[in-house]
Amino acid sequence: MEIRPEVYSYELDWTYDEPLGVHVLDTDQATILFGAGSEATTDQLADIATDHEINIVIVEHGDADHYGGVPALRAAIDGLVVAAPADDVAALEAAGLEVDTPLASNDTYWGIRPIAAPGHTPGNMSYLYEEILVAGDTVVAADSPFAAAGDWSGPFAVIDADYNADDEQARDSVAVLAEYEFETVLLSHGANVTENGHDPVETLIEDFDQPKTT
Repeated sequence: MEIRPEVYSYELDWTYDEPLGVHVLDTDQATILFGAGSEATTDQLADIATDHEINIVIVEHGDADHYGGVPALRAAIDGLVVAAPADDVAALEAAGLEVDTPLASNDTYWGIRPIAAPGHTPGNMSYLYEEILVAGDTVVAADSPFAAAGDWSGPFAVIDADYNADDEQARDSVAVLAEYEFETVLLSHGANVTENGHDPVETLIEDFDQPKTT
């Protein structure tokens, strides 16, 4: 699905009923795939990567549903560069994944600005390109099966605490996103928000001030 010229979002079929979102951004410097899916999505990913002539894949953080397709992508694309948050590189290497470019927060790579948002994993990041935020798992759709239980007032939630390395830190990281300007939010779990995407991030932060629903 084309979000706007040079920005695409795809829903991959995998283990769960909800699709897994990956995204392609064609900047002036590179054509970048965000998310390398799970092992169950390798054929779908290879088709997307070859269709778009991907030369960079950014593993948003160190979870298997974001790096499982890397070996297949390397096999399909000569010279593919694999990038990932610097603080998740050790975990990725322990899983057998070689990272070519460790990413540091607020540096710029191929026109992309990584934003440190730890908590889901120690190195979890979101990524800013112009007015587009690729959220990774910093936020998920409120109706996603991965969302934390709660009376969410808008389309976003945090991921369930069972999936977080540090749940309190994961919630605190949402406030970091609000410091940036963006219009579109692309998700890995649930429906993207293509207009006024900053507003539901603010709404989610306000929800954190309310008592938790158990």
